[in-house]
Amino acid sequence: MTKVAALGDSVTKGVILTEANKYSLADHNYLDIVSRSLDLQISNYGRFGSTVDTGDAMITRHSDEIAKSEYTFIEYGGNDCDFDWMKIAESPSDDYAPKTTLEDFKIRFIRLINKVRDLGSKPIILSLPPILSGSYFSFFSRFMSEEQKENVINWLGGSTDIISRWHESYNRALFMIAQETQTPIIDITTPFDTFRGDISSLYCADGIHPNDKGHKMIATTIINSYL
Repeated sequence: MTKVAALGDSVTKGVILTEANKYSLADHNYLDIVSRSLDLQISNYGRFGSTVDTGDAMITRHSDEIAKSEYTFIEYGGNDCDFDWMKIAESPSDDYAPKTTLEDFKIRFIRLINKVRDLGSKPIILSLPPILSGSYFSFFSRFMSEEQKENVINWLGGSTDIISRWHESYNRALFMIAQETQTPIIDITTPFDTFRGDISSLYCADGIHPNDKGHKMIATTIINSYL
């Protein structure tokens, strides 16, 4: 049976938001579905809140298993591009940077690819599912005052749409990294963008975590694209 390692954040981990606004694990995340469909033995090293720096640490921690894996999926960026929204809400005139700047993200992601290759595994990049700016803003601002919410929107330039555009800049970087490093990339993004229906039906209420239906879409994309 082919062994695969999977590095990533809460999407890879299979985290979903329940109706009670609590994070839990999906009964069948996309890796579970892919594993059964393609008869793969997948080791899931996804972690909630992970960035490329977490990925670097996970490669070191699980180097033996990654070395035994023919392929390694790599999925990061969704947390790297995020900001400390409460700090912005409280003091919007200050300067802020994301958890990982875009330039650092590119450098560190390439480092992940090289470390996986050095271990003898073949890296495969997974692009990011898009985020729903309005839903995400509503979720992270739910405990903010109206003044704080207004501060964030003003800091964003008057519209929450910039959140998804900023997220997309990290996603575009993944495709450039794939080309530069000659690494296969599975396009998770396009199936969401071209979904014929209400895209929110693929997400939890927070607008960032795919729900069970979203995980099935990711799985189907990987299954159809698997190299």
